[in-house]
Amino acid sequence: MLTQTLLGHEPIQQRFTERLQQQKLPHAWMFYGMKGIGKAMLAKQLSQTYLCESLTQSGLPCQQCHACQMVKAGTHPDLEQVGLTWNEKKKQYRRDIRVEQIRQALDFLGLTGMQSERRVLILDDANHMNLAAANAVLKGLEEPSSDTLLLMVCHDISGLPETIRSRCLLEHCSPLEKDDVHQVLQSMALPEQALTLAETLAKGCPGRVQALHDETIVAACLQWQALTQSIQHADLGDIEAWLQKYVKTVPSELIVSILVEPLQQAMQKWSGDYVMIEKIYHAVQTLLTWEHDVRSHALRPVPSLLARILQVRKAWKQAS
Repeated sequence: MLTQTLLGHEPIQQRFTERLQQQKLPHAWMFYGMKGIGKAMLAKQLSQTYLCESLTQSGLPCQQCHACQMVKAGTHPDLEQVGLTWNEKKKQYRRDIRVEQIRQALDFLGLTGMQSERRVLILDDANHMNLAAANAVLKGLEEPSSDTLLLMVCHDISGLPETIRSRCLLEHCSPLEKDDVHQVLQSMALPEQALTLAETLAKGCPGRVQALHDETIVAACLQWQALTQSIQHADLGDIEAWLQKYVKTVPSELIVSILVEPLQQAMQKWSGDYVMIEKIYHAVQTLLTWEHDVRSHALRPVPSLLARILQVRKAWKQAS
């Protein structure tokens, strides 16, 4: 639900408002940072500010006008959003954003506004554009239409060409402070049994635990947490059985976060040889890149994660 301000991102909203009031608003903004910190919500909030028919004295959207109501309902004809699409056959999101999507979106920006003179395009998961899609965006950045705004959301800015980055106003979005995370989690109305787990896993990114609204996923995560609490001694057969059952339903970031959390705590208390802790650290890093590698290189999720778990166990055994 959109409100006037978004916890943790107030300075960005203020800069956007000031530029809008000064009529110095760049036509393309890129919000980048860790996944789950509210970048897409921020983009939608700013699109509401841009399209609002009656801004407050402080430059925030009024929340009452017809434009604000349509943005909140997702029905504003001058606001379009594009990102990864759902593959119904495979029951998962596609690996990249295709050039056809970008071309249609840019065609939308080139039209005259229906409700106002302005048009907004939100490009989510921008770092997942394939090369042809990125080239199409670049052309749109070089030839922007008047009264249009492109808001790009990016989790990994290194995945975008420098030619695109250089033509956008870059805004780094930081993880939320602990108090803000707590407030957001309270507003999410998670099941009671999920709150402690959510607090542990959020790490400044409350969006990453959104799936814990589902009590089935909560139960699976708690089981996974019990199985991997001591990965050095865990039963690999039980781990493989859990992965075979849940790897397609429990979000990858939750699988990895639960797996890595006790390892990171143990590493912080490590008092042994520095060279050995470096080996463990690099093995743990392979766990953190698992989701990206599965997506980028079409790896089989279960075998590839098991192989990385074995790497961690081997490194830890050598260090013991």
